[in-house]
Amino acid sequence: MELKVCGITTTEDILALITLKIDRLGFIFYHISKRFVYGKLIEDGLKAIPNHIKKTGVFVNAEIAEIEQIIDQYHLDSIQLHGDESPEFCNHFRGKAEVIKTISIRDKSSFETAKLYDNSCDLFLFDTQSVHYGGTGKTFDWKWLEEYTLDKPFYLSGGISLENFEEIKKIKHGKLIGIDINSKFEIRPGIKDLKKIRQLIKLMNGGQ
Repeated sequence: MELKVCGITTTEDILALITLKIDRLGFIFYHISKRFVYGKLIEDGLKAIPNHIKKTGVFVNAEIAEIEQIIDQYHLDSIQLHGDESPEFCNHFRGKAEVIKTISIRDKSSFETAKLYDNSCDLFLFDTQSVHYGGTGKTFDWKWLEEYTLDKPFYLSGGISLENFEEIKKIKHGKLIGIDINSKFEIRPGIKDLKKIRQLIKLMNGGQ
């Protein structure tokens, strides 16, 4: 199972995380977020990220020109579109970067929305729906994943923690390829708790 660490704001965390078994590092380019990084990213930290770790930019209802500029400026491998972007909007970026479309899960019927984006993204990220865009730190009922029947792979997000990871291991959905962690693995917003992340990686590798 892949691991994406999202909401990174410091070079120190970048350098520490690239020494661990991380598949994706997520940087939030949404100005309302407590973890907003545009203009704050330190180039040396980004340049240190090896090619096998995907640099992922998270956007919420941003303009095409802004996203394209940030892709080029920070050499992003992936973009995660976390707002109300249309399928046509998402499809615009195919070929420029890997496109991850977030689907906000309210109930079982929410997975119907994914069908609208099946041909417009490379993978999905399923997160708990909230009043505001962005993470809630809360889980949805993971049994609802049975309603997802498309062939496109997905990441699971929303309230993932050390305490509930054993429940994730029980999920048998064949298209689940990874988990996305953020607030449950922080000391404070934007500052990662590396000890907890190391514990999670150990659990992911079958340790105790």
